Amino acid sequence: MESTTEITRTITVHAGRERVWKALTTPEQIGKWFEKFEFAQLKVGEPAIMTEHKEIGAEIAIVEPMDRFGFRWQIAPPNPTKTLVVFTLETVPEGTRVTVHETGFDALPEAERAKRFADNVGGWAEKMPSLAAYLEAK
Repeated sequence: MESTTEITRTITVHAGRERVWKALTTPEQIGKWFEKFEFAQLKVGEPAIMTEHKEIGAEIAIVEPMDRFGFRWQIAPPNPTKTLVVFTLETVPEGTRVTVHETGFDALPEAERAKRFADNVGGWAEKMPSLAAYLEAK
């Protein structure tokens, strides 16, 4: 049975780890496959803004070059609850395995939790293939 409080999706892309890392951590590249994600410096605690649909507050939470990148984002404004999104990279013969893991839905009020969880399940089902397409088209 799949969790209703954690999302995990994995893809393998035909690209090296360095290219994948840059696609995950460079604002100009993030906007090509995810959405506009602005920050001044790639460092833990750095605030970020996501502006595709509306301004969503975020902050960088994990920076482990070539291995893991993570951020917290406010997924149900005006509720201040933020989920944690972590991307993990692993070199495989085909290129790079990328796993996204999002947690923290259980901190949302029950009435909001199911909707936001379903939205993000659908979002990662769309965005992870977009990451692969972006990387494999270059």
